[in-house]
Amino acid sequence: MDLTLVDDKDDEKAVSLFDDPKVVGEVQEFVDGQAPRVFAVVQETFGPPEDLQIVAWGMTTKTGVEVISVHGGMRMGLQSAESALIFYRAGGRAIPRIFWVGGAGEE
Repeated sequence: MDLTLVDDKDDEKAVSLFDDPKVVGEVQEFVDGQAPRVFAVVQETFGPPEDLQIVAWGMTTKTGVEVISVHGGMRMGLQSAESALIFYRAGGRAIPRIFWVGGAGEE
């Protein structure tokens, strides 16, 4: 995408590229195409009581996956979303699973 800057001398009003609906549409398309996919790590714990809870959120990037625990204290850079599951098994007392936002399924 090429950008042209407008000089505001001679009382010319600077024009923003965002005033052009075509540019805004192109930028939105670009952003949508680059957006990371977001997922939750949902953990089922065995009872009593049995429970389901979101224990982490993650997002894909071009270079891997970033995962952040909802309770704080843990942030990970991993190769895949599924790599996060081992950290949420709670010594075999829980079953973690990946759920993609929007139900997009696996990569």
